[in-house]
Amino acid sequence: MIKRVLRSRRLKAMVIGFLDIFFIKNKNKILFVVKDRTFFSGNLRVVLEKYLKEKNSKLYIYKDGKCPKDIKDELISMGVNVMDGLNIYSAFHILTSGIFILSHNPRDAHIYKKFKSRKIINLWHGVAIKRIENLMPNIAPLKLKQLKNNANLYDMIIASSKEDKKTNSKAFGVDSSRVKITGLPRYALLQKDYPLGELLKKESKKIEEIKRGRKLVLFAPTFREANSSAIEQIKEKEWRELESFMVKNNLLFGIRPHPYDIKDLPEFIKNSPHFTLFLSSEFTEANIVLKYTDILVVDFTSIWIDYLLLQRPIIGFAKDYKHYLEEERGFVYDFNSIFPSKFVSNINDLTDEIKKVIDVKKIEYKNTTKVLHDYDLSYDFVQDIYTKIQYQRASL
Repeated sequence: MIKRVLRSRRLKAMVIGFLDIFFIKNKNKILFVVKDRTFFSGNLRVVLEKYLKEKNSKLYIYKDGKCPKDIKDELISMGVNVMDGLNIYSAFHILTSGIFILSHNPRDAHIYKKFKSRKIINLWHGVAIKRIENLMPNIAPLKLKQLKNNANLYDMIIASSKEDKKTNSKAFGVDSSRVKITGLPRYALLQKDYPLGELLKKESKKIEEIKRGRKLVLFAPTFREANSSAIEQIKEKEWRELESFMVKNNLLFGIRPHPYDIKDLPEFIKNSPHFTLFLSSEFTEANIVLKYTDILVVDFTSIWIDYLLLQRPIIGFAKDYKHYLEEERGFVYDFNSIFPSKFVSNINDLTDEIKKVIDVKKIEYKNTTKVLHDYDLSYDFVQDIYTKIQYQRASL
C-alpha cells in the first residue's frame, strides 16, 4: 500500500508542484519527457538529435519508469543525461529546466503549474483519427479538470496539416495560434537521406536480414478498449491460410502490435519463417519499419498516415469493423471517407487485396493525403520544428 502511494502520479505532482515556485528555470536546459509504457522514439528522438547537432543546450531525458538499456547507453554516449523515475536528482532537473518537450502529457513529468520562465512544447505523438483529449466521449470530471489545466500549460502544439491543426486546437483546448503546422518531426525518418544513429542502423540491418529479399506485408493493428485484441481475434486456421498465401507468393508477413496490445501468437507462427513480430521494444522506431514495408495492413490505428508519405499500398482489415465503429471511442473524421483504400473483414478478402497490389510500387491516395499532410517528404520537418522551438525559447 505504501509503495503504491509513493508511486502515485498524484503524489509526485503534489511534491513537484509544491517545490516548483522555489526553483529558477534555466532556458538552456531542455527536458525531453517520455511517457511510462512507451519508448524514447519518434518526434522526441528526431528533435533531440537536432539539438545534439546544434550543441547549444544541456539535454536531459526523464521517464517515470525504466529506459531500456540499449537506448539509454546510446543516449549517454552522445552526452544526454537520462533519468529513470522520480528521485532527488531527477526532481532537481525537472524543477530547473526551462524547456519541456513531450509527446503526451505534462503530467508525465508531474507538472501542473504555469510559469513565465518555462515553455512546454507538445510534439503530440500522432495525427488524430480517433477522438483524443477533449474530443473523447464521456470524460470524467477529474480528467476534464486535468485537460483544462494542461491547456493553460501548453505554449506550442504541432500539427500535420490545416485540418489537423483544427483538430488539435479543439482536442487540447488551446487557441489555434498556439498550434503550428510543422508536420511531425518523425516523418524525417522516412526520408532516404536521414542520418541514422548506431541503434537505428542495427535495427535497419536486422529488418533487411529478416526480409531476405522478400516483400514485407506489415499488419499494424491498434489496441481495443471494448473488445479482444485484433491479433487474438484471428483463429489458428486463418493464420495457416495466411501462411500458405505468404509461401505461395514469397512474402513475409510482419506483425507490429500496439504497445498496449496482446503480443501472444499461435506457437506455429513463432517458428514460421514467413511471419515475424516487430515489437516496439525491439524495433523502437515505427517509421524505420515502415521504410522497409512494401504493403501496409491496418485497422483503426493512425500509423497509415505516416505511410501515406511513402506512396505505397495500404489495406484496411478488421474482423470487428462494425463493432469498433459503433462501440469504441469514435473518430474525428467520418472514417469511411478519410480512410484511403478498401477495408475488408476476413482473411480471404485480405489475401485477395494483397494479391492485387503485390507488384504496385506507387499509390498516392491524393484525396486523403491533402487533408492530413501539408508537406511531402521533400520538406525539412526537423529544421521547421527546431526553428519554432527556438523562437519560444528566445522569449524566455
